[in-house]
This record gives sequence, C-alpha cells and structure tokens, in this order.
Amino acid sequence: MKNIGTSEVLILSSAVMSFVNMHLAITALALGTLGGIIRFSIAFNEKQEKSKEIEGATENFASILSGLASGMNSKDRDNLH
Repeated sequence: MKNIGTSEVLILSSAVMSFVNMHLAITALALGTLGGIIRFSIAFNEKQEKSKEIEGATENFASILSGLASGMNSKDRDNLH
C-alpha cells in the first residue's frame, strides 16, 4: 500500500471543502499538487544521483581492470611476485 502523505491529504480535503469554502479548497488543492510535484522531483533526483554513482563506480572498476591487464601484459611474466 502506498504511504499517504500530506499532499494526498490536502488534495482529498480540497475535494471535501469544495462544498463549503471554494477559496480554501483551491488553496488546499494547489498546495497538495505543489507538494506532490516537489516530492516527485526529489525522488527523481535521488534516483538520478544513485544511477550516476553506480555508473561512476562501474567506470572506475573497468579502468582499474584495464590498467591491471595492460600492466600484466607489459611486464615480464617470469618476474611476478
């Protein structure tokens, strides 16, 4: 089940308040929508940063392996420790 946050409560309350006070309902709807957009953008940014970290670690690991492979090929194999 999805966690219910403040933005969902604001949007639901705007639907309920639309019968009583239209200005308050519009304000609650706008705040709920804005909160949902901000939460989505923060989660999307965290996913992007995580994927960049994984990509950077993969490139670093690949460069280490290629460096080791080139170092092994250029040295005399009989002189390995």
